[in-house]
Amino acid sequence: MSTRRISPLFVLLLLAACHGDSNKGAESNASSRPKGTTPLRRGPTQEELTAGMVEAVTLGKSTVPVDVKFDLAERPAVGQSLDIVIALVPKVAGSAAVAVSGSDGLQLVPGSGKIDIPAIEPTQAYRMTITVTPTAEGVQLLGLNVTLTHDSMTESRSFSVPVIVATGDAAASTVGGSGRQW
Repeated sequence: MSTRRISPLFVLLLLAACHGDSNKGAESNASSRPKGTTPLRRGPTQEELTAGMVEAVTLGKSTVPVDVKFDLAERPAVGQSLDIVIALVPKVAGSAAVAVSGSDGLQLVPGSGKIDIPAIEPTQAYRMTITVTPTAEGVQLLGLNVTLTHDSMTESRSFSVPVIVATGDAAASTVGGSGRQW
């Protein structure tokens, strides 16, 4: 008979203890948000947006808050059109202009000498494709002069994208590796 009286009391204590704080954190978070809103889902980071890309070489010393990364879709060969994907990675909001130039061994597609981006945000990466045709073997350079306008000031930073070009036969006969180191 004493177990019947203890058991209901014990069950009541257990229920009271379990009903405690488990949902208070979720309820207080939900009640602190205005009704009808949901938490924002954060988008991909700049690193995620430019994964697999290589950072372009900065010419000289510069503190302009922008980086440039690039990727080559295929192995460069003399006389074959090549797409170079460039990613502008700003660290501040503003606008940007990119002046593109090629060394003597890289022929740019007409009209690809200047790219304007009227509004940039520091959480984004801005991709663009520049098409060139290598006309000579060896290390050719694609020059990128980025002019960044932000906070009522204009700054420039120069970058270089090295493109190692082989003849069509040499590029086709290369075997091994990942195929991405040119």
